[in-house]
Amino acid sequence: MGSQVAGEICLFIVTEICKQAFTITNTPVPDQPAYEEPAPAVSGEGNVYVLILALDYKATSNPLTCSIDGRNMEQLVRSCGIPQQNITAMYDEQCTKESVQQQIEQIAAQCQPGDYFVYYYSGHGTNLADQSGDEADGQDEAFCFVTPDGQVNYESCMSDDDFSDIMTSSLDDDVNIIILTDCCHSGTIADFNTGDWSGKRAVSIAGCEDNQTSGDIGKGGIFTHSMLMGIGDLTEEGDDDYSVAKVYNKTLEKDDEVFDSRQNITLQTAPGFKPNAMAWPLIPQQGWEPPLQG
Repeated sequence: MGSQVAGEICLFIVTEICKQAFTITNTPVPDQPAYEEPAPAVSGEGNVYVLILALDYKATSNPLTCSIDGRNMEQLVRSCGIPQQNITAMYDEQCTKESVQQQIEQIAAQCQPGDYFVYYYSGHGTNLADQSGDEADGQDEAFCFVTPDGQVNYESCMSDDDFSDIMTSSLDDDVNIIILTDCCHSGTIADFNTGDWSGKRAVSIAGCEDNQTSGDIGKGGIFTHSMLMGIGDLTEEGDDDYSVAKVYNKTLEKDDEVFDSRQNITLQTAPGFKPNAMAWPLIPQQGWEPPLQG
């Protein structure tokens, strides 16, 4: 009887752990592939859809150089042989909250099981008062989208709650989801600890923790450049099949080597999912090089 109770307790503990998102900051993780199906470029199966969002906020008093990040990501994605119709890039005033939601839903409607949806954002991130009671610090994280005239206000921002609702309600459980965010206060901006992410194949890599800021070097963001340099190293090594976890590890390595930044790049996965259980889908072909050399 005692062993039965102990077994039930252990099962309960494991079940509760599996309900929680895996989150780690500034620390390498196991990156040996733990997936059966490599990325579409290797397997020949499935499609990759990419949404690139980049804002410079030129109409505000806090401009950035995120459009450089967006163009650098476009160059990477195009070098991977992904069809142009699968790439959506939106800049500045195109990035209203309503337009972004519409684009997410349109792309999600095209995704079939086994496909990839890569969501990339470079811009301002902020904190808002938690409305749902799911944040331990009492603050939601949010993307700073803009009004049609390029301004930022409370209504133009998309909270992590809203983002999570849009993504989880639009995408099938068998679609591979990668969320890349080069913005302040973004560590848990995917909001994976909400129940709707349970069962999803989803990984997020963010430029910093929720209480930190992400650096803009005047020609793009530290996180984006670190990631691109990491992919560049893997390309030089001739690696054409590696996990999302390996990209995260390489991003940490390049951040330390080149920038030695104070921001803690953060990895998070949906409950029960592992970052080495998904192949990285953006494998550049010969001729591509990262815009900065580390």
